[in-house]
Amino acid sequence: MFAEWAMARGGPDAAAAWFLEAGMADEEVAGELVERFNSNVGEVMTGGPVIKPRHEESWYQGALDSDPCWGQFRQKLEDKGRGAQVPSLNSASDTIVRLTPNPSGEARSARGLVVGFIQSGKTTNFTAVAAKLSDRRYQMVIVLAGIHNALRKQTQQRLNDDLVSGAPERWFSITGIDGDFDLTRIGDDSKTGPAKHDAVTYLTARDKTSLLVVKKNATVLRKLRKWLEKPTAQNALRNAPVLVIDDEADQASVESGTINPLIRDILRLLPRGAYIGYTATPFANVFIDPSDASDLYPRDFIYPLPQPDGYFGPEMLFGRDVPDLDDDNVDGYDMIRTIPDEDEFKLRPISKKDVDGFIPVVTDELRAAIRWFVLATAARRRRQDSGDSSMLIHTSFQTQVHDEYKPVIQRELNSLRAAVDHPEANASVIEQLRDQWEDETSRVPAEDWGREPVDFGGVLDQVASVIGGTRVIVDNYRSEDRLHYEDGETNTVIAIGGNTLSRGITLEGLVSSVFIRPTNTYDTLLQMGRWFGFRIGYEELPRIWMTKSLQQSFRHLALVEHEMRQDMSVYELQGVTPTDAAVKIRTHPTLRVTAKMGAATPTRVSYGGARLQTRFFKRYDDEWLKANWEAADRLLAQAQRYVHAMDLPNGGRLFKGVSVSSVRAFLEGFQIVPDQADMDTAMILRYIDQQNSLDEPQLTSWNLAIMSGTGAPYAIGGVDQRSVIRAPYQGGGPIADIKTLMSKEDLVVDIDSISTAEARKLEEARLKLRRIESDETKSRGLLVLYPIDPNSEPVSDSSKKVREAMSASGPLIGLGLVFPKTTYSESERDSVQSTHIAVDLADHAEEIDTHDEMHGGDE
Repeated sequence: MFAEWAMARGGPDAAAAWFLEAGMADEEVAGELVERFNSNVGEVMTGGPVIKPRHEESWYQGALDSDPCWGQFRQKLEDKGRGAQVPSLNSASDTIVRLTPNPSGEARSARGLVVGFIQSGKTTNFTAVAAKLSDRRYQMVIVLAGIHNALRKQTQQRLNDDLVSGAPERWFSITGIDGDFDLTRIGDDSKTGPAKHDAVTYLTARDKTSLLVVKKNATVLRKLRKWLEKPTAQNALRNAPVLVIDDEADQASVESGTINPLIRDILRLLPRGAYIGYTATPFANVFIDPSDASDLYPRDFIYPLPQPDGYFGPEMLFGRDVPDLDDDNVDGYDMIRTIPDEDEFKLRPISKKDVDGFIPVVTDELRAAIRWFVLATAARRRRQDSGDSSMLIHTSFQTQVHDEYKPVIQRELNSLRAAVDHPEANASVIEQLRDQWEDETSRVPAEDWGREPVDFGGVLDQVASVIGGTRVIVDNYRSEDRLHYEDGETNTVIAIGGNTLSRGITLEGLVSSVFIRPTNTYDTLLQMGRWFGFRIGYEELPRIWMTKSLQQSFRHLALVEHEMRQDMSVYELQGVTPTDAAVKIRTHPTLRVTAKMGAATPTRVSYGGARLQTRFFKRYDDEWLKANWEAADRLLAQAQRYVHAMDLPNGGRLFKGVSVSSVRAFLEGFQIVPDQADMDTAMILRYIDQQNSLDEPQLTSWNLAIMSGTGAPYAIGGVDQRSVIRAPYQGGGPIADIKTLMSKEDLVVDIDSISTAEARKLEEARLKLRRIESDETKSRGLLVLYPIDPNSEPVSDSSKKVREAMSASGPLIGLGLVFPKTTYSESERDSVQSTHIAVDLADHAEEIDTHDEMHGGDE
């Protein structure tokens, strides 16, 4: 009771005064209640990491046992067998609620951003936030649910099930499953609320919260704005807290010249409005101008959600360009299958003019993907797993192409069914199925998840019934039969589509994906990965077919995502505000290879705090290899003459205080494969020169380390040691891609006070902070050389599945660069102008499938 009163009526001191006046407690008890409340508030305030203003309002002590909305949602999760998720969900949602304005305080609005992972439970998180703020007497929750009807409907259904049905006495559901917000329909039937009313009725209802799930569609948003701007509604909104959740906040909300102003108009009508954007791809959001107070920049907080246990993200499937050497699953699981370049245009038209008359060809890879879907689903059924199972075919945004796929896929299924029904006459097909099953299950064993393997005979017994129950669905904005999973049934679906399947929508039980859709943007590509998420009970079964170039793009995206989250952790440790973080994220060198960043374009690059390393090598190019070896030889020889060498624990050498002129000369002679755009030597040199010219010069002195390993002996620059082992990925041809050069411990190899053992235990963000705080390194760069054994072989059984021998024609040199964090906050003083970033703000390919939904009616 005390906590309820304190959060609703002005804080613990006001609550204590009321308790004393009412005779409900004496001074000693009141003091204990205040102390307990403040202790709970303090505990909630430790949640994070969060990038937030330096002065935080402290009003929320966490959910109460008596809270009806959160209590019933928590119980619903437990009833669904998801009770293990509740503690982390409770903590994360407490952190977000604490960052919203105090509903009993002075009227103010807020802007926040929650950065989750693709298909990682963002909807569950904002459902918890909505429940907790409803319990704190928020009058209205508005959910902006993407730009497609399918996602709006899916979100409405989930919120109805998880919030409204469990506590119907606490909710007005103004929108319905089949109806978006419409002034003419409010209250017309039992699905949409009580009698037809002005907004004031909903905004002043006692102990009730109104729920609206609204598509980001211009027509719908104008109706909502009109409803809220009436004088009666405006008068009620002075005292009515409103939560606005922007799901997929980087889509339409930022870059659209229509949707963005409408959302801003609506927020201006909410003096007590808390706007929280949710996205897994925050690139567009952080490029909003933070100085424009009326825009959607998250000025109040940026909260990166922790990655949940059991989540399959980009690095789990594709690996990551620059992970730590000792990370588990450093190469990703062996679940990706390659579509040869020569087959790409058998599966999609080359250009728009080729759409008419295009008929997809059932290539070997498409046939394998279809058969794997059937086999994987059959294995689940053999295990008595009756959950939904899906396959995704995403090759084009053209709806005409989707339509052409359906009969082709259906014929392939019918042919497979006929072969299984008559195995004696189709022995070769049965043998192909057996070979595929045995090969795939050997590459990703079920035992890795503590599960018994399923023998082929048991799988084959289920194949006919799986095919018989499979629906082939075309889902796009023109199709009538849309993707829908019937409750209480086992849904087995092959979904063919484009944009409507590329964001937000969950494909339940996804085990097979064919993806060759081209795109030139980070956020679009990452959001198309419907295979990310949870695969509980069938973790070893998902497979993805795509081109080699797309595999590399996704692996680079894993690096971008990782580095952005690492930087956010460092910013939180430093106390960097959201506005300051905007400058830092906007100039990150890893992001500069993107083609589109939403509403703004990155025009400056900063290397402050960056860790860069080479990962591509021209292994058969003698001239290239020799030039780099000689550049390293000259640098080390100079260091040997002028700087005292120190022995490193791993057998390498460290030279402290190498001159910037020596480093510049080395970089001018060192050649980097052009594919690695984040290591642009010309840009790095310009940045070094700019830092040298500051009033308080930076990077005038460098530390140089040369690492030692277990490979063949070498002699370079007067140093005699052993080379390191770095085996490349298979199939790279003349360009060897090793992906991993540095370990996280190498970040602090030049700091005497940190041992290797201690560095291994610390998170990367903590190691970066140690560099920032250490007098040894806070203004000094680190250059690390890695002589690589030209005969490097894969070192583990798992790596042998995806890596091969280096077999280079000569010795290789890898380069790592670690830059100090700048002491300046102004981007001009810690960045250099970038003049060649490709920009395409109008991605017309996307508009073909989304124009009607964003700017027209309800499809």
